[in-house]
Amino acid sequence: MNFQIIYTNSKLQKWALFLFSIFCFSFVQAQAPDISRIEYFIDSDPGYGKATSLSFTGTNDAAATLNLNLVPLASGVHIVGMRSRDVHGAWSLDNEFIFLKPYPNNNAVVQPNINRVEWYMDNDPGYGNGTPITITAGQNLSGLAINISLTPLSSGVHIVDIRSRDANGAWSLDNKWLFLKPYPNNGAIVQPDVTRVEWYLDSDPGYGNGTPVTITAGQDLSGLAINIGLTPLSSGVHIVGIRSRDANGAWSIDNKWIFLKPYPLTNGNVQPNITAMEYYIDTDPGYGHASAVTITAGPNLNNVVFTADISAVANGAHKLGIRSRDANGAWSIDNEFDFSGGNGAAVPTWTGTISTSWINTGNWSTGKVPVATDSVVINSGTPFPPIISSGVTGTCKSILVKSGAIVTISLGGALKVGP
Repeated sequence: MNFQIIYTNSKLQKWALFLFSIFCFSFVQAQAPDISRIEYFIDSDPGYGKATSLSFTGTNDAAATLNLNLVPLASGVHIVGMRSRDVHGAWSLDNEFIFLKPYPNNNAVVQPNINRVEWYMDNDPGYGNGTPITITAGQNLSGLAINISLTPLSSGVHIVDIRSRDANGAWSLDNKWLFLKPYPNNGAIVQPDVTRVEWYLDSDPGYGNGTPVTITAGQDLSGLAINIGLTPLSSGVHIVGIRSRDANGAWSIDNKWIFLKPYPLTNGNVQPNITAMEYYIDTDPGYGHASAVTITAGPNLNNVVFTADISAVANGAHKLGIRSRDANGAWSIDNEFDFSGGNGAAVPTWTGTISTSWINTGNWSTGKVPVATDSVVINSGTPFPPIISSGVTGTCKSILVKSGAIVTISLGGALKVGP
């Protein structure tokens, strides 16, 4: 098993995605300290500095490759954790990944039958103690119907979990679904009025303790204007949270937005000119080493149009990164965009014109079902979204799921991405 982990100690948060002209803003960036150690552990954390050390390349942007030996591990689910430490002794957050060491098949070609399927609601009673589902033992169970009575449940959000056990006593992973049992409307057709709207910055003071917004109570409040004074805030990234309460005392979920209060300019009130712009595809070569974009220097560059060279890019799903640098040498954050294209064979793109079946050739732009060497694109707004049914294993090299698109993997189905 191989993990490729990239660590960065960048102190400049990359959150501001608005209040800017395209690619055309700059920040003063502090130098991040070098990374001095990367370590990993499996399952149990031995403590900072006591895990297994990893060799790495780079300084404040470090790359480490972990070749994990699974032989000493027991079959089943495990967790690998990784973290880094800088030269000042500050540790990063742990990055943890879950993986499965398969159970041995004892050289048997035939998989054992599934002899039990069970479900539970909200709280796991333990393996074998869930509510059983009547089945006929077999290697591939599809189309199981489960009738779950919602009557005993309280109104609100719940989780239903389903798992199976084979004849060797090995359990599957739990499949979980979130659902809502609606709150009773007490026979009333009219929803209660919204009677309070409040907001807060960064720290939640608790329900009812936010700053109130002046409203006229009603069922649908739209176009509310909230004037938030930024003067007391420090420069940098902040969060504003907004929520409402109805006449029955029920609160909405919080709506949160990230915004940036700009850092003060270093040369008075004059915005420095943007003097350079560059782009890269997939792999960032480092500041100042990407492909240059021809521009005319200025403090605000709008609608910059350029042609990216993709002659050496293989056909598939890729990422385009763009950034700019001002006259003070400060770089903007990177703007990254997903795209598909390049040289070579056509990219299999989901059209969904026939059905939801992943393995129906008529649902793909190439007229072929993707294989392990294909980079796949899933578009939104197709007549049928893709479903990988029970007993079907989809394969591809990479997959780009466009905004609004969805890929459904049924119980017993699988999608293998990568080599």
